[in-house]
Amino acid sequence: FKNNIEIELTPTEFALLKMFMENQGKALKRNEMLNAIWGADYFGESKTLDVHIRRLREKLEDNPSEPEYIKTVWGYGYRWQAGTHRSIP
Repeated sequence: FKNNIEIELTPTEFALLKMFMENQGKALKRNEMLNAIWGADYFGESKTLDVHIRRLREKLEDNPSEPEYIKTVWGYGYRWQAGTHRSIP
C-alpha cells in the first residue's frame, strides 16, 4: 500500500521488493540480484535489472528521480534505505 492505495506489483517487482526487505540497509550486487531473480544461467541484458528497479521506484517513491528507499550504489548495485526519512505511508 502507498497512501492507503494498494500497489500492484509484477512477480519480478515483488521478488525484488522481497529481496530488499530481507536485506534492508545492505548493498546488493547487481550480478547477485540478477542471479537471484532470473537464475545463474541468465545471459540477457543487465539493463533489465535497471528497468525493473525504475518501475518499482515509480510505484513506491514519491519522487522516483530522487529516491528515498531504493538507492543506487554506484558501480555496485542497489540498497533499500528505509527509515532514514520515513516509511511508505
